[in-house]
Amino acid sequence: MRHCQTLNRVLAGFLLALCLSVIVTLGSQAQEPAAEAGPQPYEMVRSLQSLQEQIAQGNSHAIAAQRELLSKMDAAFVDLPAGTWEEPRNARAAVVHLLSGGHPRVMRNLLTLDPLPNIDKRLMEASLAYIEGREEDMAVLLEEIDPLDLPSGLGGHVALVKAAPYIRTDPARAMELLQVASLLMPGTLVEEAALRREVFVAGMMADVDRFRVLSIRYLRRFRSSVYAGDFRRRFALALDTLGFVKSEDKFALLNPVLHEFDADSRRGLYLRLARSALLAGHLNVARKATAEAMSLAVEGTKEHEILKIYRAATRLDPETISANRDLLWSVDKRMLSEQDLAVLDGVYVVLNSVRHFPEPPANVIGEFNVASSMKDPEQRAWVTSDMELAEVILRRTDKVLAELGEQHDR
Repeated sequence: MRHCQTLNRVLAGFLLALCLSVIVTLGSQAQEPAAEAGPQPYEMVRSLQSLQEQIAQGNSHAIAAQRELLSKMDAAFVDLPAGTWEEPRNARAAVVHLLSGGHPRVMRNLLTLDPLPNIDKRLMEASLAYIEGREEDMAVLLEEIDPLDLPSGLGGHVALVKAAPYIRTDPARAMELLQVASLLMPGTLVEEAALRREVFVAGMMADVDRFRVLSIRYLRRFRSSVYAGDFRRRFALALDTLGFVKSEDKFALLNPVLHEFDADSRRGLYLRLARSALLAGHLNVARKATAEAMSLAVEGTKEHEILKIYRAATRLDPETISANRDLLWSVDKRMLSEQDLAVLDGVYVVLNSVRHFPEPPANVIGEFNVASSMKDPEQRAWVTSDMELAEVILRRTDKVLAELGEQHDR
């Protein structure tokens, strides 16, 4: 395994060096106009795509190299003679260049040529419309163009951008186009981007099975991608909409996916699920998510303190009163946000309701010290912060007890 990783690094370094050599060559040609003709546009695009494949595999240095190569290509493409674009491969390269981050002035210049580059004019105009944010115009221009009828290196890009307007209006159609993009350009940044969007669309469609399959595929193919952070963000948002916290069976479906993440990401996702389940009242799921997160949390961190609260909240029964009391008293409140403190308050309220149901006797922990409600500043001078917290909790107790009383009557 270690030898394979070393080989991959060497190969990535070789490809990066090769692409950088193209950049240097383009730079020297810009300084020496009389020099021998350099690489053709389609050859430059190949170098660009090699860099993008490295970006998809997590090579952050390739981003800077890509930026520099694109800049060199912008200048070179504008200066190339019109006859260059009569070669179909070069004409396609111009569209790919723009959709890969090239400057739109290149395409604007090509659209003024007579004759035009040897490619469907709609593809040129559509790529320019997409880059300029005119998605409606782009959709109209591409409506009759099937990405599968194009060479794969261009068709994948076209399928990816053609899907964009449909994500909100017709998610099923968007999913079809994104699948085509992945099919036409496997292992490339186009497939990486398409998979990220597919996960988002599956979440919108509430398609749990597809969401799980696509997430696992992305993580196994592109977990190191420079853009994996965007995937994790989209994944977390989808968790909130797909209802994984509503039942233990549904939560169990998610576990294999979460175990594809690195430990840090997995801990954060379980923490998010535990909180959502707890606030929604699904205590069995909250208990399981909390246990998973606790096994990954580092003692003494804010996350660990929060998880103590969640753990106590999921086992509010008479048999665990003493253990919960000790656990909650061990929480370092200085590390908590206002929202976390509010959850802690709520747990204390329910804990005392269970302990003293149906009503807490006077002057015990369930009711706290009545002196904490005194308003005179001089009388309150001796009141501790814990007693002030107790006063806040006391104001919330009546509502909780009333609800418990109603359940008891039923």
